[in-house]
Amino acid sequence: MKYRYRGTRMIDEQENKRKIKVKIYGKEYSIKSTEEPEYVEEIARYVDSKMMEVDRSGNPSNPVQVAVLAAMNITDELFAERNRESKTESNLDERSKDLAERISSVLEPE
Repeated sequence: MKYRYRGTRMIDEQENKRKIKVKIYGKEYSIKSTEEPEYVEEIARYVDSKMMEVDRSGNPSNPVQVAVLAAMNITDELFAERNRESKTESNLDERSKDLAERISSVLEPE
């Protein structure tokens, strides 16, 4: 069970969950979440768009295949973004070390 702090008291996140109705791939779902409804709806619209994209490709023959292929596409996007972020962090680390060395060499007494 998830807990979080509110002020000085620990609360059970289950207490704050609300039902949010969303429609994905033509089917309505009732999602329980502590997140804002707008956020959950945005996620649902994204998943729906990815499923429709897969469906338009004409390859899958049933909704489960559509969902699996959409999940694979979304996961590919996530992994690609993580990879870009990791490369950016690595590049920033290298540049920071280089700048720190340059600054040290200028500031050090001869």
